[in-house]
Parts: sequence; C-alpha cells; structure tokens
Amino acid sequence: MILKYYITFAEEILNQDKHSAMRILSARQYKVSLKVTIQKTGKLNFTEETANALSLTPDKGVKLFMDGEPEQLYMAIMAKVDDDSFEIRKSGLYYYVAARLLFDEMGVDYVNNTVIYDLVRCKAYDEQIGGDCYKMNQRIIKKKANERNIDE
Repeated sequence: MILKYYITFAEEILNQDKHSAMRILSARQYKVSLKVTIQKTGKLNFTEETANALSLTPDKGVKLFMDGEPEQLYMAIMAKVDDDSFEIRKSGLYYYVAARLLFDEMGVDYVNNTVIYDLVRCKAYDEQIGGDCYKMNQRIIKKKANERNIDE
C-alpha cells in the first residue's frame, strides 16, 4: 500500500515536470508574415501588414547591418533617425526606406529580380544596436522579360 502511494506520488512529480517546460505557441504571434521588398527604384518597401506589426512611423529609422560568416543582413527599427540609420518615409499607405545606393553597392540585382526579405525577430542584437532587430532572409524571384527595366 505504501509503495503504491510513492509510485503515484512519483508519477505526479514526473508529469508536473513535463508540463512545467511546456510553452504555448500562440497563433497570434504567427499571423503576420513580416517582409520587405526592394522595388525596381531601389526603395526598400514594407508591406502594410509589416508596417503595422513594426509600428512604423515617419519619425523612426531603419539601421541595416551585416554580421556573421558568411555575412548576414539584419535590420533594426530605431525609435529615432540617427546618422547611421535610414529615414522611414511614407507614401500613401506604404512605408519605405530609400536605400538604392546601399543595394547597388551590395550588388543586389533588384532590376532583373524580385528581391524579398523575410524578417525574423532576432533579439540578440537589440541592446547592442539600440533597436528591435530582425534577420533578413533573402528570397529572389526571377522577373519575366516583360517585367524588367530594359534600357536598350
């Protein structure tokens, strides 16, 4: 009888430990796919959903940085524009960053390709950079010939 009590007690403790590490993965966190696209003008354009999720306003800035080997592109949303960040601009309902020269220097072919960056929250850099940081995972979709900006 006593042995049965201890076995039941031990099972409760084991089950309790299993549930203490449990973490709910709420659908609310995964409803919006955060992404930005480089337009054919070289502007980095935020989708309306992304702009809302990141609480973008024209007084905020975007700091782009590279880290790792191979180098990975990251973005930080800054509370204020500083000397190292790009000004967030608004056109109608959309927000964008004028970063054409940066993308040209990086060799990103946004004229012949649709270049999309999926944003993944990366809190590891927040304190160092001073803003909310996101890893920018690049996707490239080849444009059809009639969609390209051909200067011939």
